[in-house]
Amino acid sequence: MDRTKVKAVLQAVREGNLSTEEALDRLKLLPYEDLGFATLDNHRSLRQGFPEVIFCPGKTVEQVAQIADRLLRQHNNLLAIP
Repeated sequence: MDRTKVKAVLQAVREGNLSTEEALDRLKLLPYEDLGFATLDNHRSLRQGFPEVIFCPGKTVEQVAQIADRLLRQHNNLLAIP
């Protein structure tokens, strides 16, 4: 989740358009999400300006696909290193 999305969630709560429970659900993946075989750093874009990168060596095609799916739910950009 990037800075713009966090601000949008907070603004929606302030304006009464989003409940605190809904906001919590959206923010619960911050800062890390453990997939069992990989831990995604969902705060990386806030700190570095670019979201998490997939380091593919040692991962199955299915694992890379699952990581990509989870990252694309949070960010519009994706980089995978073969």
